[in-house]
Amino acid sequence: MRNFVLAFFAACLSSTFFASAQTTSSSPAQNPKTIAVSQIRAGMRGVAYTVFEGVKPEAMEVEVLGVLHNVNGPKGDVILVRLHGQKVEYTGVVAGMSGSPVYFDGKLAGAIAFRIGEFSKEPIAGVTPIADMLEISALDRSPAEETSAIKPSSISVVGKTSGPGENYSLPGSSQDSGFANY
Repeated sequence: MRNFVLAFFAACLSSTFFASAQTTSSSPAQNPKTIAVSQIRAGMRGVAYTVFEGVKPEAMEVEVLGVLHNVNGPKGDVILVRLHGQKVEYTGVVAGMSGSPVYFDGKLAGAIAFRIGEFSKEPIAGVTPIADMLEISALDRSPAEETSAIKPSSISVVGKTSGPGENYSLPGSSQDSGFANY
């Protein structure tokens, strides 16, 4: 019985050791080094990774054309880049590239978000800065406040539809009663 207890204890201890060693060696970097938009200048060169075929990410060269400030709303900066490489110069920027990471000097700058030009094959793309994405991620993890949430109204609207010439407005709305609702 004594040998069984010792063997069981040794087995549990070794499995715990191997499990903890396995999880620490295979965990990805949670906080990669990032570069601020203020440090990005026209002419900088970097690399972006995307999948053209299969599941293997391929590198393509990135050249900064400039930084557009407040284009995507207040504090909504966009890094304007030209992509270089045989495949991307053939395909242009395509929808599947959205989310492809962009690095300058080994630091994460952001992700490809959209192409510039409706029908252009010119490989010019807009990159969403990583700071914007991290800010949204932090907001997603913050606890929701009940006071800031808009609660749905408990007004029943069954049977309260309006047709042409009828003027019905929901309580609290400021519709001018001189106009028909159509």
